[in-house]
Amino acid sequence: MRTVPVAYILWLFLGLLGAHRFYCNRVGTGILWALTAGLGMIGWLVDLFLVPGMVRRANADTRLRDGLSRVPAGGLPRCATLETNDPRARQGRLRVALAPGHRVLYCTHCGAPMQIPVPDIGKHFACPTCHYVVIAPG
Repeated sequence: MRTVPVAYILWLFLGLLGAHRFYCNRVGTGILWALTAGLGMIGWLVDLFLVPGMVRRANADTRLRDGLSRVPAGGLPRCATLETNDPRARQGRLRVALAPGHRVLYCTHCGAPMQIPVPDIGKHFACPTCHYVVIAPG
């Protein structure tokens, strides 16, 4: 897990090269920072306030990726099969097997299904397909 103090140390000493952005998995803007010296130091100064949010987002993405990789797609117990009105469901390509104690959440950006444990409802999740962050409704 990433930590805010480490991100601030990287920001202070290597921030003009975008090291803190690479640390927080923001490769695109990290390259931009490296090529423009932190957007002429203005972006580097703005990042002073943005670092905690970048660390939280990177940690949430990592937790989601780790959580989804622990649940094998074909190895889920079949306690229910959910059909939707999505056109892919009529073509037989969208069937979601629910694990016990889970709900299915559909990304509001791309429509991809993901399984959310019931105790985690109300938390932020990133879609495994498009990485759009959604809140699991209660």
